[in-house]
Amino acid sequence: MVKVKSTKIIKDFEKGPIRRSLFDNGAVSLFHKIPARKSAVVNLYFLAGSIFEDEDNYGIAHVLEHMLFKEGEDSTIVKELEFLGAEINAYTSKEYVCFELSCIATKLPLFLEKFLTLFLNPVFELGELTLEKNVIVHELKEDKDDHETEALEYVFKKNFDKKLGHSIGGSISNVKKFKKEDILKYYKKFFSPERMILSVVSGKEFKNLESICEKVFIDKKFKSPFRLGHTNKFGKLNHFKTKLNRKKENAVIMYSFDGVSLQNKSYYDLLVLDELLFEGLSSKFFYLLREKLGIIYSLGSSINSYVSTGNYIMVFNTSKKNISKLKKNVNEVIEYYKNNQFEKKEVEAIKKRIIEGWEVSFDEPIERCDYIALEEIYGTNDYSIARMIKDLKNVDEKRIQKLVKKMTRNGFSELIVGP
Repeated sequence: MVKVKSTKIIKDFEKGPIRRSLFDNGAVSLFHKIPARKSAVVNLYFLAGSIFEDEDNYGIAHVLEHMLFKEGEDSTIVKELEFLGAEINAYTSKEYVCFELSCIATKLPLFLEKFLTLFLNPVFELGELTLEKNVIVHELKEDKDDHETEALEYVFKKNFDKKLGHSIGGSISNVKKFKKEDILKYYKKFFSPERMILSVVSGKEFKNLESICEKVFIDKKFKSPFRLGHTNKFGKLNHFKTKLNRKKENAVIMYSFDGVSLQNKSYYDLLVLDELLFEGLSSKFFYLLREKLGIIYSLGSSINSYVSTGNYIMVFNTSKKNISKLKKNVNEVIEYYKNNQFEKKEVEAIKKRIIEGWEVSFDEPIERCDYIALEEIYGTNDYSIARMIKDLKNVDEKRIQKLVKKMTRNGFSELIVGP
């Protein structure tokens, strides 16, 4: 029987402590109670995302995410949980696979053991695998029909090495060739207890979490938990400029800049810069390109940060006739903020808005569940929101200008997808 090796109460987390329990097979559970909440959220993470795949099995983590919901003919756990009010979902990322359950907190003791059983004692039936591979192939084909998704995949492929650059979904040819033994081999290697984090956030106290885990976890000799770690790095990307011809009325233009790892000191500078450029009707790019010039109909951005690198992506949708004008204006804005600072009052207002946004989002159990798990996944062991606020408050207009210079020192990528 798996036993709890040690339990630690982390008391400096806002709105309630975290109970961290380490089991003797290397698994970790995290429990956090939020007072005055009626809901509960359970996230089960495995450090088994696409970065751990070999070239000949790209996409297998995503296939496994699908297959772990397949129960075999004699089990109806998913149906039973949903019938009783649970909501279940899952996703695969570059670094981990996550399985999600949300329910009313009073039903958590009834649901948790059955939910964990789905992923800790899987059934990989050949017929189910064949059916699910067909579903995933359809999903990949739909992604190819989405021009922005295709563009994003292309940017990642060019910017990063194969480890981060290959698609989470893999290729259609790869998915079609996967066999039951391939799935089982990857599961045994990467869906192991020492790579598992169970994160539970509830409005009601749940003292028998550890006893349920002891019951369903697989017996194994003690292993230290495997963690991704954290580094303070600025990603230097492989940059390119190209155009992909697609049969579409309008064009998608993507720019990709050198980014930061999750623990890089400039991460909070980038948060503020992104808000200033993209968030809201008064943001720099929205005001200039949409309100003043009328040459775009939508825009967006994404900060993609990983253990040791990252990129920062800008996305603009425009008409074919406005491509040159858009490129000229985007480049002028970038050049301007390499040589000039944002106004101090703008920066201070954005920082306050970000902090207020955090406070609102952390009212939701799902946000807290994900946050405390990520702190565990990257091995930072610092769960305090106060630490984030302190780091953000240190950002100023001088640091942001320095960041813009550093982001563009190596050049930047430009991808045009359109007619």
